[in-house]
Amino acid sequence: MPKKKKPIFCSHLYTSLSFDQKGQVRVCCNNYEIPKIDDRPINVNDKDFSMKKVFNSDLHLRIRTNLMNGVRDASCLRCWQTEENGAESYRTIWNNSLASGYYKDLMLDTQSEKGYIMYKNDSTKVPMQHIDDPYVTFLEFSVGNRCNLICRMCNVDNSHLWEEESRTLFPEVKIPTRKVSVDEKFLSDEFFKENFTHIKQVNFLGGEPLLVKEHQRFLEQCVKFGIAENIVLFYTTNLTANLLKDGLKELWKEFRHIYIGMSIDGVDKVNEYIRFPSKWKDVNKSIDMISEWKSEMSMDLQIQATMQTLNLTDWHNIIDWTYSLGDRGFWKVPFSNWVSYPNYYDCRNIPKDIKEESIKKIKNSISKIDRESLDVGEQQWLGILESNLVTVMENHDQSDSILQFSSITKKLDISRKQHLSNFIPDLAKVVYK
Repeated sequence: MPKKKKPIFCSHLYTSLSFDQKGQVRVCCNNYEIPKIDDRPINVNDKDFSMKKVFNSDLHLRIRTNLMNGVRDASCLRCWQTEENGAESYRTIWNNSLASGYYKDLMLDTQSEKGYIMYKNDSTKVPMQHIDDPYVTFLEFSVGNRCNLICRMCNVDNSHLWEEESRTLFPEVKIPTRKVSVDEKFLSDEFFKENFTHIKQVNFLGGEPLLVKEHQRFLEQCVKFGIAENIVLFYTTNLTANLLKDGLKELWKEFRHIYIGMSIDGVDKVNEYIRFPSKWKDVNKSIDMISEWKSEMSMDLQIQATMQTLNLTDWHNIIDWTYSLGDRGFWKVPFSNWVSYPNYYDCRNIPKDIKEESIKKIKNSISKIDRESLDVGEQQWLGILESNLVTVMENHDQSDSILQFSSITKKLDISRKQHLSNFIPDLAKVVYK
């Protein structure tokens, strides 16, 4: 093993439980490698599920041991790329929130050395870092695949409405036989008392979390066990019409703070094209309602947008529109997520001239932002956005990616009675040659 380097820390490896729409455990939503025990993926619905198994999976052990020895694990590439580009990553942002003060030491103290890991081309054995008595402070809760939209870059695992088009357009894809979700055990009093009484933050993903009944039941459990006032809730939601109910407002008032991450992938018609069949008027209606609710509880609205093939040419408009929301007390910088799957939606595949023109417009919009008026979180998000602009220009030569993108776009245009040229004309010349 090379000379020991300074340890690297990530709170998600100590007290964070994350799982996808099928209940399959992961390290976090930024890491796509699958944690296993005895070569079997871990699922929260397993009869023998336990937090001890999660935090001592093969992947958790490997990453945690690597980081303790200053080795960047390859599965955490997305964070390393962001940090190399000079921005705050998912890892560093959540460290600041979950492991501030004495919390980091508490997490490190839960470790014990059992077994060894061997590095390639090195005969040195390095002790693996186990956790014998884990507890959860952060829950990343993907509540099933029920959704009211069929976003173009999405799939049937994340939206049950994709099922019909998937059967037609992607016959090779295995379609779930039911709307995937967590089971009753996960929401039971016994499971909650055993695992969730130390929770500080919950991140609700989907599907569309505000449509899933398990979401509300989980909130009710937090209130029932008297811990709601200690919990910050984070939502990734399309926040379309009729999702905001009075009953939900009353529940939210019980919690410490609510962050609404509103998923937007373009302004006006561009968003309607990508996030079908949403309507821009509904977006504005929901923002008006959140503005009203904000006066009654501790609450923030943030815009979360993916950076992808379909919307790179419109990203400058996303930035301008989001910045204008600052006048209403909302976050002024959008969070820029990255679409890498399916590969043909990776915006690095776009022809170089379109990328260069898009980035020019994006940088012009960024130049209009008063950086001194941004808080720490907004500055972090702006850093991530600027980091992504570096990544966009990488050479990502996938010979069939544009062909695949064009084929899928044409098929969906026919299926949805749309035409790319009416929504994103700058990109239409690539697809409809």
